[in-house]
Amino acid sequence: MKRLARNRLKSFSVDRLLRHALRHWHADDGWRAVQALHVRGSPQLLATITALCTSLRARRRAVGLAIAGQLMHKVQGQLAMYAEAETHQLLLHGLSDPHHDVVRAAVAGLGHRPHAASVEALLRLSASPDSQMRWQVAVALGSYEEPEAIEGLIRLATDPSAEVRDWATFGLGSLRMDDTPAIRAALRRNLDDPDIDVRGEALVGLARRRDEGIVERLIGLLTPECHMYELDAAEALADPRLVEPLQALSQATPRSWNAVWQARLDEALATCASQSVPVATERSSAS
Repeated sequence: MKRLARNRLKSFSVDRLLRHALRHWHADDGWRAVQALHVRGSPQLLATITALCTSLRARRRAVGLAIAGQLMHKVQGQLAMYAEAETHQLLLHGLSDPHHDVVRAAVAGLGHRPHAASVEALLRLSASPDSQMRWQVAVALGSYEEPEAIEGLIRLATDPSAEVRDWATFGLGSLRMDDTPAIRAALRRNLDDPDIDVRGEALVGLARRRDEGIVERLIGLLTPECHMYELDAAEALADPRLVEPLQALSQATPRSWNAVWQARLDEALATCASQSVPVATERSSAS
Protein backbone atom coordinates (compact mmCIF):
# COMPACT_ATOMS: atom_id res chain seq x y z
CA MET A 1 0.00 0.00 0.00
CA LYS A 2 2.84 2.39 0.76
CA ARG A 3 4.38 1.78 -2.66
CA LEU A 4 1.04 2.58 -4.28
CA ALA A 5 0.87 5.79 -2.26
CA ARG A 6 4.29 6.86 -3.47
CA ASN A 7 3.41 6.16 -7.11
CA ARG A 8 0.16 8.09 -6.73
CA LEU A 9 1.96 11.13 -5.33
CA LYS A 10 4.37 11.20 -8.28
CA SER A 11 1.41 11.85 -10.56
CA PHE A 12 0.16 14.83 -8.51
CA SER A 13 0.53 18.38 -9.80
CA VAL A 14 2.83 20.76 -7.95
CA ASP A 15 -0.14 22.57 -6.39
CA ARG A 16 -1.69 19.32 -5.20
CA LEU A 17 1.63 18.12 -3.76
CA LEU A 18 1.99 21.39 -1.87
CA ARG A 19 -1.48 21.06 -0.39
CA HIS A 20 -0.72 17.46 0.55
CA ALA A 21 2.57 18.42 2.22
CA LEU A 22 0.95 21.21 4.22
CA ARG A 23 -1.99 19.07 5.30
CA HIS A 24 0.12 16.06 6.36
CA TRP A 25 3.33 17.82 7.42
CA HIS A 26 3.95 15.69 10.53
CA ALA A 27 3.09 12.39 8.82
CA ASP A 28 5.03 10.15 6.42
CA ASP A 29 2.64 11.00 3.60
CA GLY A 30 3.46 14.69 3.98
CA TRP A 31 7.17 14.01 3.70
CA ARG A 32 6.63 11.87 0.61
CA ALA A 33 4.89 14.84 -0.98
CA VAL A 34 7.91 17.01 -0.12
CA GLN A 35 10.22 14.40 -1.67
CA ALA A 36 8.16 14.45 -4.86
CA LEU A 37 8.52 18.24 -4.97
CA HIS A 38 12.30 18.02 -4.54
CA VAL A 39 12.69 16.98 -8.17
CA ARG A 40 10.30 19.58 -9.60
CA GLY A 41 12.67 22.56 -9.48
CA SER A 42 11.42 25.46 -11.62
CA PRO A 43 11.14 29.27 -11.42
CA GLN A 44 7.46 28.86 -10.49
CA LEU A 45 8.15 26.43 -7.64
CA LEU A 46 11.04 28.56 -6.38
CA ALA A 47 8.70 31.57 -6.26
CA THR A 48 6.13 29.50 -4.39
CA ILE A 49 8.51 28.23 -1.72
CA THR A 50 9.99 31.71 -1.32
CA ALA A 51 6.47 32.92 -0.53
CA LEU A 52 5.96 30.00 1.86
CA CYS A 53 9.17 30.88 3.70
CA THR A 54 7.88 34.40 4.40
CA SER A 55 4.44 33.23 5.55
CA LEU A 56 3.12 34.21 8.98
CA ARG A 57 2.34 30.52 9.62
CA ALA A 58 5.19 28.37 10.93
CA ARG A 59 4.01 25.22 9.15
CA ARG A 60 4.14 26.93 5.77
CA ARG A 61 7.63 28.27 6.48
CA ALA A 62 8.82 24.80 7.56
CA VAL A 63 7.41 23.14 4.45
CA GLY A 64 8.97 25.81 2.24
CA LEU A 65 12.40 25.21 3.78
CA ALA A 66 12.01 21.43 3.61
CA ILE A 67 11.50 21.72 -0.14
CA ALA A 68 14.24 24.33 -0.58
CA GLY A 69 16.81 22.13 1.17
CA GLN A 70 16.85 19.53 -1.62
CA LEU A 71 15.39 21.36 -4.61
CA MET A 72 16.61 19.83 -7.88
CA HIS A 73 15.80 19.72 -11.58
CA LYS A 74 16.83 17.59 -14.53
CA VAL A 75 19.73 18.62 -16.73
CA GLN A 76 20.36 16.34 -19.71
CA GLY A 77 18.44 13.59 -17.99
CA GLN A 78 20.36 13.88 -14.71
CA LEU A 79 19.19 15.48 -11.46
CA ALA A 80 21.16 18.55 -10.44
CA MET A 81 20.86 21.08 -7.64
CA TYR A 82 18.50 23.91 -8.50
CA ALA A 83 18.67 27.59 -7.44
CA GLU A 84 21.53 26.99 -4.99
CA ALA A 85 22.14 30.66 -4.16
CA GLU A 86 18.46 31.46 -3.67
CA THR A 87 17.75 28.41 -1.50
CA HIS A 88 20.87 29.06 0.57
CA GLN A 89 19.52 32.47 1.47
CA LEU A 90 16.17 30.98 2.49
CA LEU A 91 17.84 28.32 4.63
CA LEU A 92 20.26 30.72 6.32
CA HIS A 93 17.39 33.05 7.18
CA GLY A 94 15.44 30.08 8.57
CA LEU A 95 18.13 29.43 11.17
CA SER A 96 16.97 32.52 13.08
CA ASP A 97 13.26 31.70 12.86
CA PRO A 98 11.41 31.86 16.21
CA HIS A 99 9.67 28.52 15.63
CA HIS A 100 11.43 25.24 16.45
CA ASP A 101 10.09 23.26 13.46
CA VAL A 102 11.22 25.93 11.02
CA VAL A 103 14.76 25.98 12.43
CA ARG A 104 14.98 22.19 12.22
CA ALA A 105 13.89 22.29 8.58
CA ALA A 106 16.60 24.87 7.89
CA VAL A 107 19.26 22.77 9.63
CA ALA A 108 18.22 19.69 7.64
CA GLY A 109 18.40 21.63 4.39
CA LEU A 110 21.85 22.99 5.17
CA GLY A 111 23.03 19.44 5.68
CA HIS A 112 22.11 18.71 2.07
CA ARG A 113 23.54 21.96 0.69
CA PRO A 114 26.18 23.15 3.15
CA HIS A 115 27.11 26.81 3.49
CA ALA A 116 30.05 28.02 5.56
CA ALA A 117 28.01 30.94 6.86
CA SER A 118 25.78 28.52 8.76
CA VAL A 119 28.51 26.84 10.83
CA GLU A 120 28.35 29.26 13.76
CA ALA A 121 24.58 28.89 14.06
CA LEU A 122 24.79 25.10 13.74
CA LEU A 123 27.35 24.93 16.54
CA ARG A 124 25.11 27.06 18.71
CA LEU A 125 22.18 24.76 18.02
CA SER A 126 24.31 21.73 18.89
CA ALA A 127 23.76 22.74 22.54
CA SER A 128 19.97 22.79 22.16
CA PRO A 129 18.03 21.09 24.98
CA ASP A 130 16.06 19.22 22.31
CA SER A 131 17.79 15.95 21.34
CA GLN A 132 16.08 15.92 17.93
CA MET A 133 17.60 19.31 17.13
CA ARG A 134 21.04 18.11 18.23
CA TRP A 135 20.61 14.99 16.09
CA GLN A 136 19.71 17.13 13.06
CA VAL A 137 22.81 19.26 13.68
CA ALA A 138 24.99 16.14 13.92
CA VAL A 139 23.62 14.96 10.57
CA ALA A 140 24.24 18.35 8.98
CA LEU A 141 27.78 18.84 10.34
CA GLY A 142 28.88 15.60 8.70
CA SER A 143 28.67 17.42 5.35
CA TYR A 144 30.92 20.32 6.37
CA GLU A 145 34.67 20.59 5.80
CA GLU A 146 35.32 23.44 8.24
CA PRO A 147 37.52 22.56 11.26
CA GLU A 148 34.84 23.98 13.53
CA ALA A 149 32.42 21.36 12.21
CA ILE A 150 34.81 18.60 13.27
CA GLU A 151 35.03 20.13 16.74
CA GLY A 152 31.24 20.18 16.89
CA LEU A 153 31.01 16.52 15.91
CA ILE A 154 33.58 15.58 18.55
CA ARG A 155 31.44 17.27 21.20
CA LEU A 156 28.25 15.65 19.90
CA ALA A 157 29.97 12.26 19.98
CA THR A 158 29.63 12.50 23.80
CA ASP A 159 25.98 13.62 23.72
CA PRO A 160 23.55 12.14 26.30
CA SER A 161 21.41 10.83 23.40
CA ALA A 162 22.62 7.58 21.82
CA GLU A 163 21.11 8.61 18.46
CA VAL A 164 23.11 11.85 18.48
CA ARG A 165 26.33 10.05 19.48
CA ASP A 166 25.69 7.47 16.78
CA TRP A 167 25.39 10.01 13.96
CA ALA A 168 28.22 12.20 15.24
CA THR A 169 30.51 9.15 15.43
CA PHE A 170 29.44 8.13 11.91
CA GLY A 171 30.16 11.68 10.72
CA LEU A 172 33.63 11.63 12.24
CA GLY A 173 34.51 8.06 11.30
CA SER A 174 32.97 7.41 7.89
CA LEU A 175 31.66 10.59 6.26
CA ARG A 176 35.10 12.17 6.32
CA MET A 177 38.67 10.94 6.28
CA ASP A 178 40.32 13.67 8.35
CA ASP A 179 42.82 11.96 10.62
CA THR A 180 43.85 13.90 13.69
CA PRO A 181 44.72 12.87 17.27
CA ALA A 182 41.48 14.49 18.46
CA ILE A 183 39.36 12.49 16.01
CA ARG A 184 41.10 9.23 16.88
CA ALA A 185 40.70 9.95 20.58
CA ALA A 186 36.96 10.54 20.13
CA LEU A 187 36.58 7.31 18.15
CA ARG A 188 38.60 5.29 20.67
CA ARG A 189 36.51 6.66 23.52
CA ASN A 190 33.33 5.51 21.79
CA LEU A 191 34.63 1.97 21.36
CA ASP A 192 33.32 1.42 24.90
CA ASP A 193 30.01 3.23 24.45
CA PRO A 194 26.95 1.45 25.91
CA ASP A 195 25.18 1.70 22.52
CA ILE A 196 26.07 -0.98 19.96
CA ASP A 197 25.73 1.35 16.96
CA VAL A 198 28.02 3.95 18.48
CA ARG A 199 30.61 1.27 19.23
CA GLY A 200 30.28 -0.08 15.71
CA GLU A 201 30.72 3.30 14.02
CA ALA A 202 33.76 4.03 16.20
CA LEU A 203 35.31 0.69 15.24
CA VAL A 204 34.74 1.27 11.51
CA GLY A 205 36.09 4.83 11.75
CA LEU A 206 39.33 3.66 13.32
CA ALA A 207 39.65 0.79 10.84
CA ARG A 208 39.29 3.21 7.94
CA ARG A 209 42.27 5.07 9.40
CA ARG A 210 44.25 1.81 9.61
CA ASP A 211 44.54 2.11 13.40
CA GLU A 212 46.36 -1.10 14.34
CA GLY A 213 45.44 -0.58 17.98
CA ILE A 214 42.04 -2.13 17.30
CA VAL A 215 43.31 -5.41 15.80
CA GLU A 216 43.17 -7.44 19.02
CA ARG A 217 39.78 -6.01 19.92
CA LEU A 218 38.44 -6.81 16.47
CA ILE A 219 39.77 -10.38 16.65
CA GLY A 220 37.84 -10.82 19.88
CA LEU A 221 34.67 -9.46 18.29
CA LEU A 222 34.72 -11.70 15.21
CA THR A 223 32.39 -14.32 16.66
CA PRO A 224 29.12 -15.79 15.33
CA GLU A 225 27.35 -13.03 17.28
CA CYS A 226 29.19 -10.20 15.53
CA HIS A 227 27.48 -7.53 13.46
CA MET A 228 28.07 -5.97 10.06
CA TYR A 229 30.21 -3.28 11.72
CA GLU A 230 32.92 -5.82 12.57
CA LEU A 231 32.97 -7.16 9.02
CA ASP A 232 33.17 -3.64 7.56
CA ALA A 233 35.99 -2.83 9.98
CA ALA A 234 37.88 -5.99 9.04
CA GLU A 235 37.66 -5.16 5.34
CA ALA A 236 38.73 -1.54 5.91
CA LEU A 237 41.64 -2.55 8.16
CA ALA A 238 42.81 -5.22 5.67
CA ASP A 239 45.12 -6.83 8.20
CA PRO A 240 46.41 -10.39 7.55
CA ARG A 241 46.10 -11.14 11.29
CA LEU A 242 42.33 -11.14 10.75
CA VAL A 243 42.40 -13.98 8.20
CA GLU A 244 42.32 -16.79 10.74
CA PRO A 245 39.38 -15.47 12.82
CA LEU A 246 37.47 -14.63 9.63
CA GLN A 247 38.04 -18.14 8.29
CA ALA A 248 36.84 -19.60 11.57
CA LEU A 249 33.81 -17.35 11.42
CA SER A 250 33.04 -18.48 7.89
CA GLN A 251 33.15 -22.13 8.91
CA ALA A 252 30.88 -21.44 11.90
CA THR A 253 28.28 -19.52 9.90
CA PRO A 254 24.82 -20.40 11.29
CA ARG A 255 21.88 -20.78 8.93
CA SER A 256 20.28 -17.65 10.36
CA TRP A 257 22.83 -15.43 8.59
CA ASN A 258 21.57 -14.02 5.30
CA ALA A 259 23.27 -13.79 1.91
CA VAL A 260 24.24 -10.13 2.36
CA TRP A 261 25.97 -10.90 5.65
CA GLN A 262 27.82 -13.83 4.05
CA ALA A 263 28.88 -11.67 1.11
CA ARG A 264 30.33 -9.06 3.47
CA LEU A 265 32.20 -11.78 5.35
CA ASP A 266 33.61 -13.15 2.08
CA GLU A 267 34.73 -9.66 1.00
CA ALA A 268 36.42 -8.99 4.34
CA LEU A 269 38.22 -12.35 4.22
CA ALA A 270 39.38 -11.83 0.64
CA THR A 271 40.69 -8.34 1.41
CA CYS A 272 42.62 -9.43 4.49
CA ALA A 273 43.98 -12.53 2.74
CA SER A 274 45.25 -10.40 -0.14
CA GLN A 275 47.58 -8.64 2.30
CA SER A 276 49.27 -11.88 3.33
CA VAL A 277 52.68 -12.42 1.71
CA PRO A 278 53.50 -16.08 0.84
CA VAL A 279 56.65 -17.42 2.49
CA ALA A 280 58.21 -18.30 -0.89
CA THR A 281 57.79 -14.73 -2.07
CA GLU A 282 59.41 -13.38 1.10
CA ARG A 283 62.45 -15.66 0.62
CA SER A 284 62.88 -14.83 -3.06
CA SER A 285 62.71 -11.13 -2.25
CA ALA A 286 65.32 -11.50 0.46
CA SER A 287 67.70 -13.29 -1.91
